[in-house]
Amino acid sequence: MKKNYFKFLITMISALVLTINAIGQSVTMPDITANAGESILVPVHTQDLTNVAVVKLYIYIDPTVLTYTGVTNVWPGAATTLVNFIPSQSMITVQFFSLAGGVNFPNDKYLDLQFTFNGGYSDFTFDPASVIQEYPNLATIPTTFVEGSVSSPSVNFNLTVFLEGAYDSNTNQMKTDLYNFGMIPTGQPFNPTLPYYGNNDPEWYYDGTENIATLPTNAVDWVFVQLRDAATAAAATEATIVAEKPCILLNDGSVVDLDGVSNPQFYTSFNEGAFVVIYHRNHLGIMSANAVGGFGGSYAYNFSTGSNKVAGGAAGYTELEAGVWGMSSGDLNADNMIDSNDNLTAWSIDAAGRGYLGSDANLNAEVNNPDKNDFVIMNQGKNAGIPQ
Repeated sequence: MKKNYFKFLITMISALVLTINAIGQSVTMPDITANAGESILVPVHTQDLTNVAVVKLYIYIDPTVLTYTGVTNVWPGAATTLVNFIPSQSMITVQFFSLAGGVNFPNDKYLDLQFTFNGGYSDFTFDPASVIQEYPNLATIPTTFVEGSVSSPSVNFNLTVFLEGAYDSNTNQMKTDLYNFGMIPTGQPFNPTLPYYGNNDPEWYYDGTENIATLPTNAVDWVFVQLRDAATAAAATEATIVAEKPCILLNDGSVVDLDGVSNPQFYTSFNEGAFVVIYHRNHLGIMSANAVGGFGGSYAYNFSTGSNKVAGGAAGYTELEAGVWGMSSGDLNADNMIDSNDNLTAWSIDAAGRGYLGSDANLNAEVNNPDKNDFVIMNQGKNAGIPQ
């Protein structure tokens, strides 16, 4: 047993050495975590770069996440390095030129980039034009550019929620008609052309470009998940939003990330309390009635067990069967209320239509009288209890 263990250990060490050697000449940025509001230093390391005449690094960042504030701790052997941020391209440029001879860069830190971290997630992505050239002929030195990232400590949410329009009390699950008919788009649907059924400001409007490569076979539809950081539900207004993203809802009520399997992951943290908001295209949005509890970055909340699980209670929520509650269908124009406008500005336009339509209140890929009679009319007068 010992012999096998040592053989395994030697194999692993050899593999690690081979990996390090395989990287060889490289420029590396790390993966780091930080808290929103912190000033951070992000090191750029070099390895096995000798006889260097030119360094040109072009690094993309997300300027909504990172505010560039300068450069520090530049290696003395390359003290003439110039670093600039180009806002129009969201790019940091790092440039060094030597006319006096080749420079042997350290197998260590080259410099630190300084930022204020605003929270969220940003990659450090090298543009393909990044290059290291040797002295004196300026031949390109084959270099591996290892990209990094910065993020808030990640949190994930295990969420359960049902949509009234798709719920089947015979199976205690939701129907997957939209998936079965191939109607669910692979790109997130919360960025429609405005006005949306006469509404210039849908509650869930989001201009992200997320998409999913392959939808799970038990997918019901997209939902939009928003996190708010507040002391109380009443204080959890739009000003307290700290993260949001489109996700996929499965037929058992599970909300999953865009890998189709995992709990939704967010790069954020909470100072007061984590309130979860869930939106759907044609159901009233809901927010957790209380701050969601969590441990070690993992949070869980089941919206379906009672009207007391959502802010505003039954005034904006529907009992699907005894003891099972779900999001109320019929908010066709996404204005956080169900009223005659949903009929006049949405259903009447889409009636007799087929496809992925906002007026399809029961999510069966067609718009007809049941969408109006069973949901818009039955739920008229309901309002979402989400603080604005």
